[in-house]
Amino acid sequence: MLPGTTLPNHSDTYKRFREIHGIHNVDQIVRTIVFLEDWHSGHYFELDGSPFVNWYAGQTVTWTGTTPHLAANVGMTPRYTLQLTGAIDEVA
Repeated sequence: MLPGTTLPNHSDTYKRFREIHGIHNVDQIVRTIVFLEDWHSGHYFELDGSPFVNWYAGQTVTWTGTTPHLAANVGMTPRYTLQLTGAIDEVA
């Protein structure tokens, strides 16, 4: 994410992922963000109203379904993450 970029609070629907994999229940979808570098000033992530800062390289944040989240980079350096999307067989 380049400096000056914001991704406002939203919930993913995983439309294309669900179509490709024949998934009807969005609560079966799991998403993980891997922070690829240590936190820099101005880098921000929020999941379901909880802020994340001061992360370290390799730290992850995971959620399921349509959990609201947002991201921003109001710092001076790019913010690098890896996004993984998968599905669980059953929802408890």
